Amino acid sequence: MQNSVNNRIIWVVISICVSVILILGLAFGLLRKNIWNYLVINQEPKSADVIVVLSGGTDRVTEGVRLYQLGYAHKVLFTGSSARRMSRQAQTLGLPAGDVLIEGRSQTTFGNAKYSLEVIRSQRLRSAIIVTSPYHTRRASLMFGYFSQGLDFTMVSAQYDLSLSNNWWRDSTMFEAVVSEYLKLAWFYVFEKWLPDA
Repeated sequence: MQNSVNNRIIWVVISICVSVILILGLAFGLLRKNIWNYLVINQEPKSADVIVVLSGGTDRVTEGVRLYQLGYAHKVLFTGSSARRMSRQAQTLGLPAGDVLIEGRSQTTFGNAKYSLEVIRSQRLRSAIIVTSPYHTRRASLMFGYFSQGLDFTMVSAQYDLSLSNNWWRDSTMFEAVVSEYLKLAWFYVFEKWLPDA
């Protein structure tokens, strides 16, 4: 009798665990595209005074140069710890050195926004196209919006494979980037938003 009760309890626990796993799997299947899409802001570029390329990968530099060559702006500002390296890379892609601006003080996206906008104001520029990786556009937009004080800016994502909206979680690097972005968004809302001098 005791064995029969124990077996039933075990089967109930196993059934509950399997059901929870299936429900979580189904929920993730339904939400994974929205998890990606929430992070991505990719607006139609429009003419601006400057293109701001946030510190990061080659894809950002390539997109910034492409927009410059299409005539969307006549200056490109590279911002962050790798700004000088990105500037050299852009020049190998055909960006004239005379059209390059550098902001090399910032170490974070928060700093990218703060210090880039200082450079933009010092140059008397009034509009910008902000270029970054797709998963980074939401947070970058929030931070530039936080500091912009009237600057007209457009968010443009570096080129990416559109199938990422369904497959980002299968690539360990992309999965890590997406999870990291959500954690950094939370950090911004809880801490950075209230500390403009951070």
